[in-house]
Amino acid sequence: MAHKTAGSGYGSDPQPQRSGVSDHEFIARMRAELYKRPSMRLVADRVTHIMLAGRIDRDDPLLELIESDDILDEKTVLSDAVERILSFPHLSAREVADNYDKNWANPSDALRKLSAKGEVIGLKRAGKFRYPEFQFSLAGEANQVVREGNVALGARDDPWGVASWWLSPNPSTADRKSPVQLLDEGSFDVVRALLRAEIADDIA
Repeated sequence: MAHKTAGSGYGSDPQPQRSGVSDHEFIARMRAELYKRPSMRLVADRVTHIMLAGRIDRDDPLLELIESDDILDEKTVLSDAVERILSFPHLSAREVADNYDKNWANPSDALRKLSAKGEVIGLKRAGKFRYPEFQFSLAGEANQVVREGNVALGARDDPWGVASWWLSPNPSTADRKSPVQLLDEGSFDVVRALLRAEIADDIA
């Protein structure tokens, strides 16, 4: 799904508001701001749907943002976002230990401690924890960037949002590659710059 920002333009809105910003411009700006924040990325579409519900017409340009049939189906939107993250390779604690030669007496405990520190993303689904594989498959400096980035982005408190940030195309890059793709290519400084921008935006 293409994520357009307010600057993209949707044509004129026949009902400008008192603030001088039309409904669809306001919602588009809100959606763009939500997508900039890792902690909000998973619910960006859901919030947009809530704002849209009950006020759009069939020919409203805002329908370019999302599928109109999904406007009221917030639960489906959130579920789809979660399933998209889980569509990338994930491992159980035992698989992490076996595949990456981790000498842990108890892999589950070891990874939960790392998750509690915010160094590793642990995603709980159906009562079980799964760990995005990129956190272990990337070697050397790339792995260090991931660990530091997880802590800085707040993976301890928002693992789903941070996982989404790493795995989603980043609009700040010319080719819209995800941070994980950039790390895999060795573009460490680019990812560090993206992290600094993300953190600064959250603080602002």
